[in-house]
Amino acid sequence: MTSEGIIKRPMVTQPPIEGNLDCRARSFHSELCFDKETFKHQPELKDSFHLLQRYHLEHLMTPRDFFYPRVALDFYQSMTTHRVRDPTVIHFTIDGRHGILGTRHIAEALHIPYEPVSLADYREWAHFSQSDMVRILSRGTSTRSFLFRKELPPGMFLLDMLLRSNIFPLQHMVQRRGAILDALFKILEGFYFGSHHLIMTSLLYFEEKVHKKKLQRADVIPLLFPRLLCQILEHLGYPSEPQLERRRICREIFTHDKWNQMMTYVAPPGAPARLAHPEIPQDEQPQ
Repeated sequence: MTSEGIIKRPMVTQPPIEGNLDCRARSFHSELCFDKETFKHQPELKDSFHLLQRYHLEHLMTPRDFFYPRVALDFYQSMTTHRVRDPTVIHFTIDGRHGILGTRHIAEALHIPYEPVSLADYREWAHFSQSDMVRILSRGTSTRSFLFRKELPPGMFLLDMLLRSNIFPLQHMVQRRGAILDALFKILEGFYFGSHHLIMTSLLYFEEKVHKKKLQRADVIPLLFPRLLCQILEHLGYPSEPQLERRRICREIFTHDKWNQMMTYVAPPGAPARLAHPEIPQDEQPQ
């Protein structure tokens, strides 16, 4: 049978499990698909690509050009860490089938080493406070508890955009703190960092703020990285018959010209800060 002849499943999503908020009115977060080959050949981004490759981030610049909206929504309707033995994994139900998602599953689905192949390739971790990270990343020019994006070394701008747009879209437009500041610091300073841990942090944050605490200010948080999520879920066997599943196609490319346009805007530290979608209260920034 040709693909045109296959009857797709109806877009019927399940209600939320007991204790979860209904997510059906939430929008899907839009991931960026970078024109990677053009970016890769820009001399000024050579150091950035070295770091992208070292930390297995390069392939995350080009997410799949589709996702399964019903499957992604059912995941967010049923996700929970409530009354489970291991609170670092997420339990979910899709099509009546129970599943478990942890960082190891994410790493396997995205072909990311779960642990460093050689610890000798990375600096030995020592404790750094958020203020320490800000001071080091800003080359000693800032003593705040957060970092302005413009204070990052230029070689980190591309990594910052990738992490914020495709993996951890829970940050202020121009301020970096918490988990994303920690990730940027580890990458720049040569410590071990695994994007699968940051992806899991994003999902656990969503579950805590939206489903557990039901914060009113969390209403603006979208359904995170649906293209990435569906790639992970498909690796786990959800949906069981992907050829029958309705897809949402995403073909817009983030070009180098768009990158250059974005680089022309830098908010001065003293200016009123613009907030990107979603707007996260300052005292609720994910750690």
